[in-house]
Amino acid sequence: MPKPEDIEVIMERRPHWEFLQNLPRELHGFTFNDGGELNRHEFLLGAYVNEAARRRLELIYTKETYDYVPVRQVGLHRYRDFRYITRDKDVFAEWITGAIDRLVEEMTPTYIPRAGHMLKAKGILDWHYPDTLPDRIGNFVKFIGPQYPLEFTNGTFIILDYVDFEESSELIFLYNRIRNEFYAENKKRLKPNTIHEFDAKKLADLEVLLEEKLEPYLLELGKSGK
Repeated sequence: MPKPEDIEVIMERRPHWEFLQNLPRELHGFTFNDGGELNRHEFLLGAYVNEAARRRLELIYTKETYDYVPVRQVGLHRYRDFRYITRDKDVFAEWITGAIDRLVEEMTPTYIPRAGHMLKAKGILDWHYPDTLPDRIGNFVKFIGPQYPLEFTNGTFIILDYVDFEESSELIFLYNRIRNEFYAENKKRLKPNTIHEFDAKKLADLEVLLEEKLEPYLLELGKSGK
């Protein structure tokens, strides 16, 4: 395993790194932005950004673990893509160069995850009940829907998401393929909370809970510290 480099070396190399210079400047509606920012433990090498869609794919180096890794940002969700994590800069450059088109395509708002067949069998891709829900409840807007779920972490998929971008708060609905269950989580000013008001085994059961609880829950979430 390569010896970790000093962050100063990486920062100095970034503007002249041939790997970064050769990446496409436009892909699937995303524009490549040069990096250079150091935020606590993370140094941004560069990022593909679609501001209108509130999505970005960052290429970072982290001083915490001395790794190069892609980081996805979709709405308020920010998470690392551990398929392409390495301490070797040359391996990272090779991996990302070969996969960048697919990596950016996976960030587009109309991308269906590779597990689409499983999601369809579960009825998620054809679940149209959320179409009947309001596009806006209080300050929360509908951001992600089940026709284009977001593959998240630990075997989960975000199938519905109401977000207050101004306050960095949201209510998300997820399907966990390992536990075969539906549930929800919220964030209040980016602080995540586990809740059980929307736990369900079937979409039909989730629909009943949404009909009964969605609007009052969001209105309360918007005004309280819940």
